[in-house]
Amino acid sequence: MPYRALLALILAVTALPAFAEWREVPYADVAKMPLGLKKADPQGVFTAWYRIKPAKGQAALPPGLEFRIRVGGQTLPMPIGPDGRIVIPARPDWAEQGAVVLVNQPKGSFEMSFNLDARTPPGTRMTYAALAESAPVLERGIKDMAGLMSLFAPKVRALLLEFEPGAAQTVEITLADGKRKLFRSDAKGRVRLPWEPDWAGAMVALSAPLKKIDPELK
Repeated sequence: MPYRALLALILAVTALPAFAEWREVPYADVAKMPLGLKKADPQGVFTAWYRIKPAKGQAALPPGLEFRIRVGGQTLPMPIGPDGRIVIPARPDWAEQGAVVLVNQPKGSFEMSFNLDARTPPGTRMTYAALAESAPVLERGIKDMAGLMSLFAPKVRALLLEFEPGAAQTVEITLADGKRKLFRSDAKGRVRLPWEPDWAGAMVALSAPLKKIDPELK
C-alpha cells in the first residue's frame, strides 16, 4: 500500500461559520498533518503539501477559488499551483495564535488531499542509511500521530526508487560483510528495495541519479 494512499486526507472545509463572503476553519485543523510531521522530521526530509481537487461528480474546480491565512492581524495569500498544489506552512506559532484558513467558495465545491514528497538523495553513490533516510522518519511520524494506537501503526516495507524513463537501471548494495545484492529496474524504470535497518552502513551504487524515492507501507 503506497503511503500516499494511507495518508490521503479529505478535508471538508464546508460546514464552517461564515466570515463575510469567506468561510473559515481553524489553521490548527487544516495544518494538523504538516505540524505533526514537523515534529518527527526536523531535518526536512519530507515536503508536505495539499492538492485541491474538484468535488465528487464535478469536472473542474470552482472558478476564482482562493485560500488565505489570517494570523496576527495579517491576511496572507496561499497560491494554488496550476496542478492544484497548495503548500500550507507548518507553523506551530500560528496554531497557538488561533490562525484561521479562509476560503471563498461554498460548501462541497472542492476537496483537499494530503501528500508527502520524500527528499531524493543526489548522486549515484551513498550509504544505505542516506538512501533510506525517509523510512524511519515516516515510521516515527505515523507512530507519533497514531498515539495510543501506535502498536497497530503501519510500518515501511520497501523503498520505491524511480529513475528517469529510458534505459534499464541497476542498484547494487554492498553489505558490511562484502556480500553484494543487485536489483534491476522494471519496465517503468522503478526498483523496489526492501527496507532493512540493519543495512544502514552498506554502500549503494546507482547506475544513474534517482528521479524520485517513495517509502511504501505494509
